[in-house]
Amino acid sequence: MRALLATAGLFVLAGSAAAGAPTGYTLRKSASGPIVAIAQNNGIAAWFTSSTKTCNLVHILTPGKHDRTLPPTSAESMTCRWSLLDGQPQLAVASRMSTVLWTLHQTGSSSFDQVLAASLGGSERQLRQFSHGSGGTGRWLGGVAGAGRTLAYSWYDIEYVNPTKCLSTGLCKQKIADGGIQVVTRTADTPLPGALPALQLAASGDRIAYIPATTAHAGRASGGHNATLYVVDAGTGDAVGSVTVHGEPAAIALTSHVLAVLLDQGGPRERISWYTPSGSKRLGTVLVSEHATPQLAVSNQLIVYRVFSKLNGIPLHGGRIRTLAKTSADNTVGLSLANGRLLWAVNHGDTGRLRALGVG
Repeated sequence: MRALLATAGLFVLAGSAAAGAPTGYTLRKSASGPIVAIAQNNGIAAWFTSSTKTCNLVHILTPGKHDRTLPPTSAESMTCRWSLLDGQPQLAVASRMSTVLWTLHQTGSSSFDQVLAASLGGSERQLRQFSHGSGGTGRWLGGVAGAGRTLAYSWYDIEYVNPTKCLSTGLCKQKIADGGIQVVTRTADTPLPGALPALQLAASGDRIAYIPATTAHAGRASGGHNATLYVVDAGTGDAVGSVTVHGEPAAIALTSHVLAVLLDQGGPRERISWYTPSGSKRLGTVLVSEHATPQLAVSNQLIVYRVFSKLNGIPLHGGRIRTLAKTSADNTVGLSLANGRLLWAVNHGDTGRLRALGVG
């Protein structure tokens, strides 16, 4: 019933938006703990809640159905009692597989990123763990993405160029030594052929766009300036297209019509550019604040990004940047746009709210 009411509320909101400025509303509340990650695909929304009293859970909202949770609550679940204070969990959902992927992190003497997945009605699957040292060498998780029947995560390996020289002289230059993209189904987890070590991912339909990890310094990987971004077939790994950008890519987003990139230009302003989904033609570009959070949400009509407490929208077919909504500058988590619904989360202490806005 709650899902039906929420869906009806979205239609009412979309109607009111035509008459005036749209307003955000609370789609769900989390009384048991803060929301640490969100995702959505088609009509499905997912959010990951942290709890010190009960289990950490991934919640699923599907229109017309009761809310459901993953993974099954049990002592055998790695997710249930994990401390979510280390690192930023990531979350992705593939609606046509009814499968969710999420991450757990640990820092300290033993540091690693753990990737897990579960399908509705199924058990938790521990897919892969990436371990790394305090100096930054080792294997790291990159990003996660989901859309339709596509669900994937990326990784990269940082190593010393010359380990012996590093020990003897303290000159410890680093490099990207390995990495790739793993594609997840309801039963398997396989490498995507030909994929390079990768940072952030984006997915749309049967395509994946990604930022390659090309350089490493002080334990941090980056795509480098004037990077080349790739769009590939999620099943075969075959190249669909690529684009070389001017600046260091900080975020990427993909739809059936648009590939959008947030670029750090090393100056007082950053830039958001968007291209055809194969990257063959630039469709538009705007300068934005240097304080833009490294995250983009995109539809075929709108790009959304956040600067402090403002959620800003860029119309893709003309028009000025406008403020869509205001939120908490310090306690906002995530940004997702699908089917005309913009989602983000706001936390206050041990409670969280999943916020929504109809954007047409």
